[in-house]
Amino acid sequence: MRSVNSWNLTNKELHQLFKDNNEFISIKVRGNTWEPITRWLRLDSRIFRETTSKARITLCDIESLAEIYNYRSIRWKAKKLTPLPTKVIPQSIKNIFRKIPIIKQLAYELEIVLYRYSENISEHLISIVIPARNEAGNKELLINALNKFKKIPNELEIIFVEGNSNDNTYDILKELKENFSNFFKISLLKQTSKGKKNAVVEGFNISSGETLAIIDSDFTVDIDDSIAAIMESTKNKNILINCARTTFPMEKDAMRWANYIGNRLFAIFLSILINKPVSDSLCGTKVFSRKFFKLMKKNGSWDSKSDPFGDFTIIFEAAKNNIKILNYPVRYYARKSGAPNISRWIDGLKLLKVCWLIWSRRSYQAWNSKSLSEV
Repeated sequence: MRSVNSWNLTNKELHQLFKDNNEFISIKVRGNTWEPITRWLRLDSRIFRETTSKARITLCDIESLAEIYNYRSIRWKAKKLTPLPTKVIPQSIKNIFRKIPIIKQLAYELEIVLYRYSENISEHLISIVIPARNEAGNKELLINALNKFKKIPNELEIIFVEGNSNDNTYDILKELKENFSNFFKISLLKQTSKGKKNAVVEGFNISSGETLAIIDSDFTVDIDDSIAAIMESTKNKNILINCARTTFPMEKDAMRWANYIGNRLFAIFLSILINKPVSDSLCGTKVFSRKFFKLMKKNGSWDSKSDPFGDFTIIFEAAKNNIKILNYPVRYYARKSGAPNISRWIDGLKLLKVCWLIWSRRSYQAWNSKSLSEV
């Protein structure tokens, strides 16, 4: 990653920084709030001994230049709260203040991390893992989804992971595999353990695609929106598509009020923890690169049994490893048949435990500091 201070750059040097096509760029900028005070007191020259003849580049300027050169921001954070020394304030207190949105906006020094973005759709293989348990009543939705998948221009691999259902879900999936095998490479697995996270990992372990997608078999997320999210992800390996169901109005009874409130609270808490906005923390539809999946396996984060669905694991790993989290708006419908394979209160308590582990940083023990570019 290339790291620079914007106040040490001329206009030509700043443009050249983007022209060099670095995969990641970290740029420190000075906030606008303190500019009148520092100019009046001449703090820039007296305390930091830096020239004031350089252009004052703001966060907005950097983001605008990044758009021109096909870069996108991964995150930005407060590095220094004031231009004056604050050694008397404990570091732990400063870290808390840096994450408060209003104070972060007023910080003296900010850091923005950018990644190089591609507008071109890659033609590599896409693997879609569909965990299914007790979904016999959603056969028509499965058929509709498979027909919609024919529109995807890339070569496609569909992996059904059947979770030891109490109905004839396995037989239906076997029939669909036979009927659609001329259009896609289709695999059907019997899950060897329990839980959605385990089903996803078992599916990805036999996959071959460079882009990996998770789609729930109840298809409560609009299938056209899911396909659009998959195609967006093929443009860049440094992106996590986190589908967000809370943007558009939902169908009646799509999400119970307690689930909605819990989801919003988890999303707010996650956003504070990782210092990045998360719109929907528990949407099952996610898309990312094989390289990112290999990184998660290497770090051992998939081995944790505390996260029952894997959603938090994916989001935390993306935040830690400079992966852009793109909250992708999708339409959300009520379940057509069957009951959700989730316990509102029991699984909610498990997710609270995951958040506590992250907050106490115990879950970071198995993580290393390698970025995606080092894998």
